[in-house]
Amino acid sequence: MTTLNLQLPESVAAEFYTAADELNKRFGDTKPKIEAKALMAFALARHDADDVCAQFDLALRLVRGPAEPPFNPVLK
Repeated sequence: MTTLNLQLPESVAAEFYTAADELNKRFGDTKPKIEAKALMAFALARHDADDVCAQFDLALRLVRGPAEPPFNPVLK
């Protein structure tokens, strides 16, 4: 297992904490309680290498601007 220490923007972390609170309300007395960190780990764990590459490819193309060819998922 790999342990990561990440800094998230407060608004992003708040969404996970809100989701954990909502799930705890929906499912009642779970043991252990559902924590925001567990939801974050679950969200990260669902991606494979192709998913990660596609997300970073899109992000980098958006940041670089019009000098790069436009993103076209059909030509992946």
